Amino acid sequence: MHFDGSSTSTSAGVGIAIQSPDHYRWYFPLKLEFGYTNNQAEYEALIIDLHVLHDLRATHVLVLGDFELVINQLNGVFHCMSCTLAPYHMVATYLAESFERITFKHISRVRNTNADELTQITSGAQLTGGKLGWVTPTVL
Repeated sequence: MHFDGSSTSTSAGVGIAIQSPDHYRWYFPLKLEFGYTNNQAEYEALIIDLHVLHDLRATHVLVLGDFELVINQLNGVFHCMSCTLAPYHMVATYLAESFERITFKHISRVRNTNADELTQITSGAQLTGGKLGWVTPTVL
């Protein structure tokens, strides 16, 4: 699964792309209703995704994200020292423990384009040449 989160001055959103071992794909663009930092939006995307995977009864999960801070915190490379991120980290760690096997891997933004585009659409960020086929509305 791929995840991404983004926050702008006016909105925040998450993008989730899940692929099954049989290569079925599901895409979830979700708008967040509260004010978030980019770090919080990234964690929200991950937590929502882990809930979805849990509901799908996934047992072995490969989590791919382009936000190095979150991935390294969950892998134990970085310690979560932020008071605002600690609750997110705690929930994500708790959810991760419900899977038989879970791997968190950092990937480049270029390899995370589906989740990134979904996030841009939901957060109101400017979408530049997306590959999913959506067009951002233009205000006249």
